[in-house]
Amino acid sequence: MVKKSEIVREAVREQDWKKALQIAKDFRIGVTQEQRNKMTRAYECIVHPDFYQQIGVDIPEAIDQGKAIVKEYAGSMERKGAVMKWDAKHDRAKRVIDAFLENAGYWQEREDLSAGLTDENKELVNAEVALMIASIRKRYKLQERLPEQVAQIQAEEAETVIPTEKAEETLPEPVNEDKGQEKEKRTRKASTGEKKAPSRRRKKEDQEEERA
Repeated sequence: MVKKSEIVREAVREQDWKKALQIAKDFRIGVTQEQRNKMTRAYECIVHPDFYQQIGVDIPEAIDQGKAIVKEYAGSMERKGAVMKWDAKHDRAKRVIDAFLENAGYWQEREDLSAGLTDENKELVNAEVALMIASIRKRYKLQERLPEQVAQIQAEEAETVIPTEKAEETLPEPVNEDKGQEKEKRTRKASTGEKKAPSRRRKKEDQEEERA
C-alpha cells in the first residue's frame, strides 16, 4: 500500500500541484494549522479560480504560498528518509570494518602481497597483522554492538499457578477413617438383604402361642 506522503512527493516531483495540495492539505502530522489553511486556499484557487478572483484573492500569490509549503514538506520527508540515525550508522560501519578485518588473513592468497616472502616471513607478517587488528578493534570498540532485537514468543497457553496461600485453602478436607468405616458398615448391612432379629416382645408372643 502506497503511503499518502509518498504520493505527495511523487506529485511534487512531477509538479502536479493540484494533486499534491489535494492530499497534503489534510495532513495533521508535521504540518501546522496555518500551513494547512494556506495549502487549502491554494488548492481551492486552482479548482475554483473564478470565485476567489471575485472575492479579491490574489490567486497567483495564494497558489505560490501553497506550492512552497507542500514542496518544503516533500523535501523534509525525503531528507528524513535519507538520514540514518547516528547510532545505527556507526554500528553498521563497525560491522563493515569487522568483516574486512576477519578476512585479513587471506592476504597470502594475493600475489602482490605475498610475493617474495618465505614461510617464516609470512608468519612474521601474520603476527604483525594480528597486533594491528587487535589495536583497531580496541580503538574503535568494534566488539560493542547494538543489542539484537529478539522477538519474544509467548506460549499459546500459560500454565495456571495458584499461590501458596490460596492453594492451602483449596486443599480437600482430610477424611476421618472411623467415620468412613462406620459408613461402610451401614452400607453393607443394607445391601445384604438379611432379616432383622425378632424383638423380645415378638419372641414371647410366639412362645405363648406354642404352649396354647
